[in-house]
Amino acid sequence: MLRNYLKIALRTLWKNRLFTGINIVGMSVGMACVVVLVLFAQKCLTFDTFHEKSNRIYYVQTESSNGQKYGQTVYPILDQLLKDYPEIETGTHIQTWYRPWIHYGTKDVQESTVFVDSTFFQVFSFPLKYGNAATALKDRNALIVSEKIAQNLFGDIDPVGKNVTLDDTVQFKISGVLAEIPANSSQQFDVLMPATTLTSLPGFKSNADWYNTFAPVFVLLKKGANKDALEAKLPQLVKTHFAPESRKQVLRLSAFKNFIHDQNPTFKGLIYGAIAIAVFLLLIISINLINLTMASALPRIKEVAVKQVAGASKRIILKQFWTESGIVMLISSFLALLFAIYFLIPSFNQLRDGRMQLDISFGSDYPTILTVFGISLLIAFIAGTYPAYYLMSLKTAEAVKGKISADPRQGRLRQNSLIVLQFALAVVLIVATIGLRQQINFMKTADVGYDKSNVLVFNTDLAYRNENAALSEGRAILDALRQNPHVVSFTASELTPVQYWQNFNNYFPEGNEAKKVILRHVSGTAGYFETFKIPFIEGRGFLDNSADSVNHSVVINEAAMKAFGWTSAVGKRLRQNNNDQIYTVIGVTKNFHYQSLKDDVEPLLHWYAGKQQLSSFLSVRLTDESKGKDLISNLEARFKKIPARRTLNHFYLSDEVAKSYQAIDNIWRMTSFVTILAILIACAGIFGLISLVAKQRTKEIGVRKVLGASISSIATMLSGDFLKLVGLALLIGLPISYWLGHKLLQTFAYRTEIKWWYLALAAVVALGIALFSVSFQAIKAALNNPVESLKTE
Repeated sequence: MLRNYLKIALRTLWKNRLFTGINIVGMSVGMACVVVLVLFAQKCLTFDTFHEKSNRIYYVQTESSNGQKYGQTVYPILDQLLKDYPEIETGTHIQTWYRPWIHYGTKDVQESTVFVDSTFFQVFSFPLKYGNAATALKDRNALIVSEKIAQNLFGDIDPVGKNVTLDDTVQFKISGVLAEIPANSSQQFDVLMPATTLTSLPGFKSNADWYNTFAPVFVLLKKGANKDALEAKLPQLVKTHFAPESRKQVLRLSAFKNFIHDQNPTFKGLIYGAIAIAVFLLLIISINLINLTMASALPRIKEVAVKQVAGASKRIILKQFWTESGIVMLISSFLALLFAIYFLIPSFNQLRDGRMQLDISFGSDYPTILTVFGISLLIAFIAGTYPAYYLMSLKTAEAVKGKISADPRQGRLRQNSLIVLQFALAVVLIVATIGLRQQINFMKTADVGYDKSNVLVFNTDLAYRNENAALSEGRAILDALRQNPHVVSFTASELTPVQYWQNFNNYFPEGNEAKKVILRHVSGTAGYFETFKIPFIEGRGFLDNSADSVNHSVVINEAAMKAFGWTSAVGKRLRQNNNDQIYTVIGVTKNFHYQSLKDDVEPLLHWYAGKQQLSSFLSVRLTDESKGKDLISNLEARFKKIPARRTLNHFYLSDEVAKSYQAIDNIWRMTSFVTILAILIACAGIFGLISLVAKQRTKEIGVRKVLGASISSIATMLSGDFLKLVGLALLIGLPISYWLGHKLLQTFAYRTEIKWWYLALAAVVALGIALFSVSFQAIKAALNNPVESLKTE
């Protein structure tokens, strides 16, 4: 019997190959998108769950007096926690500080490096390709590298036991090679070093006290330990050990599985957005499959009726339709998997630009694959059941003659509802795409508070092999820039307006410790504010060869001045917690956006970093951007004279500002792709339904033509009903779009508004699509020979 089902199914699908092709293409592309979106959501929802003890891992979270939460705490706290609280089995730091150069043979590499304790692998389950996790970090000079670094330095051999040189000074021994770290790990690194190596660094030792909050600390609780009870003991630890200025802080133990969400509050929105779009797509492609299956099943009225007369049960007829829809779905699923693996996932990873990358592993991702496959089977079941029951519900006496019903509109209410739902969803996606595009354009073109044009930035952190030679040549380079007629101004700095540190401290006016304000504080140099044309409300920027260094001069922004409650700030003196140094305010800048316009401008302080010399960045304002080519050639030649591990590279500040919106721009690209797909699938669905209606009204069309009806009037008649449905979809979809768009834009601190023309454009696009979709089939039906139409039963 199965062979017969397959034979009939294949013949039917081939006979209706246009609808079959549209179904397979629409379903395969749609399901491929669903696969990628569900895979992305699954990876995100399972962040850090691959660790064997993930349900017992917590990290120490700090809540400051103003309610801000940080994923760091003071460095010495780990030893104290292990000493005082037996509920904790073990723990580790995962500390960033610097990235050493690793030298072996003739090769040098520098990758992301973290410093951890010897107990690291007792807490986390990162696998090693080579080496013993139990002993790999016992030695002070042990070094664990990623598989990528090992391949680069040593080739395909096991490098454990090999000696390498760090920063041309000290010998370390390779004690392990990391296996590939899963993409859904919040901790990504290429080099592991013992945290004990940091204690010999003076800069680190001065910061590793009970005041500075910069250390990520992770603990593993013993089985059965009560997290809440342990957390209740932490206020006493703060009171006993923390610096007096920090005793208002509150410590919490936050579950490690929430780490990625705590550090990125908008991350859940991205996950739910992906799930919502996947559900939208599933609804649209399901509706499309049902509509097209109905259209292709219509000519089989007589076949189904004859089978019923001959004694075929409902189950037999259902199995036949299930077989046909199942074949379509299996082919579509196979093509969807290929399309996802070889096109969509690589494209998605390219958009992610190095962040969490997707891949399909049948060993670990089988829940996602089975879920999507199960959904496919459910869709196939519904798509096969619906037309079968519809045909079986017709009057047998009429169906045997090939008639649908005395009333041609009977049974169309459900199809109409599906079309309305399909187009309403498409309208929501169209408005979302337009609104997101306008928000991105708004942020890219908005006034950021400084002049980003004609500024050429060179990355001068080149890991110089000879620091003295670099300093000497650097002075000559800066002197030459002062003489260059095409250079308006320049600054050698540790940062640019789009690359500010996450570095904060409490400041208060001298003599008024109660008025503390948390400020982001960063270094500043002479020419910084002039080069970027950051306007001042009062005062000035830093000057070399002045008293700025002696007076410990600082420049604050308008937000900081308002936070202190001042109307004028120049001459005011500040102190910071845990520091007796007095800082003098010499200038107040207008607020400028050193972060994306998604966020508010926070209080900011620049301190004077000393006389200019080669630093991380050399930013040059030119008289005209066209003069940049000569300057690039000149500086590249001069920097080649300085022995360094890296080569000079550059970018224009305007390009870097635009690049800061790349993440949201990529979301728009993905949304646009899904919207176009939804529109195309909706076109296919309405094409199928008008085909169904045209077949139902074949005789009516013939009679109208005989009585003198024109082709245009018949086409209008057939199209009119569908345009009414699209109009109804607009009435439903546009208010929902406005509400969702408003909610989406509320997540941006600086935003555009949902304008009336967004909705109007969406309406025009939807109506245009519907008109285009129905016109072809309507005109084709109107052109049919009326003689043949009148013969139709």
